[in-house]
Amino acid sequence: MAVLTKLTAAEAKVFLRDPGAPAIVAGIPLALLLVFGLMPDANQPDPKYGGHSPLATVIAPMAVTILLAMLALTQFPNAMGTYREKGLLKRLSASPVPPSRLLAAQLLVNLAAAVVVVLLVAVVGKLALGIALPGNPAGFLVSIVLGALALFSVGLLVAALAPTGRAASGIGAALLFPMLALGGVWVPKEQLPPVLQHVADVLPLGATLNALRATWAGDAPEALQLGAMAAFAVVCTAVAARVFRWE
Repeated sequence: MAVLTKLTAAEAKVFLRDPGAPAIVAGIPLALLLVFGLMPDANQPDPKYGGHSPLATVIAPMAVTILLAMLALTQFPNAMGTYREKGLLKRLSASPVPPSRLLAAQLLVNLAAAVVVVLLVAVVGKLALGIALPGNPAGFLVSIVLGALALFSVGLLVAALAPTGRAASGIGAALLFPMLALGGVWVPKEQLPPVLQHVADVLPLGATLNALRATWAGDAPEALQLGAMAAFAVVCTAVAARVFRWE
């Protein structure tokens, strides 16, 4: 536990030392929230969203989901790919410190960053824009935990396969952008064709977004969304553990 604590503290310093990473991770979700929040009637009830405002039922969940996806599919795999490229993982494998501790430390740092920014989105949205807090807090918590597990398991699989940081970023982006298009980010789920609506509910990013949308509006997430997130988390983690190489 002491080794993990020290590694986590060291990884947190590396993360914070790069001014670009915290700025992008926090800046993009908050910018989305504020830009759309300043649009006329963004926080007014809309029949298209069950009488809830677009800001609460679309934009705020979208900001949270994009945050998780950025950390899981780009930031985390890039760091692990860079360490593999520089030989750090190979050196750690020959030391008394299990290389898996570095993996755990990276995950903890990224998850901590996610928690901080999610709280910022909720607080800034509430104080600056008057966005209602999630109407189903328990469902929201379950959805965000499963969503984070699903997205980070995909990121773990990318990290397991990418030989370099650049390759990890490229693979992560190649996964991220189609999931943005098919998951209900670029076009809300309600406006997608019926077949693509089901696709949006099974992809990890789409399942996370649409479960958060439902719980923010006070409804329960769909079983299909929760099941898809749990399945991705289990399957991708198992495959990543099997194919992961430290050099």
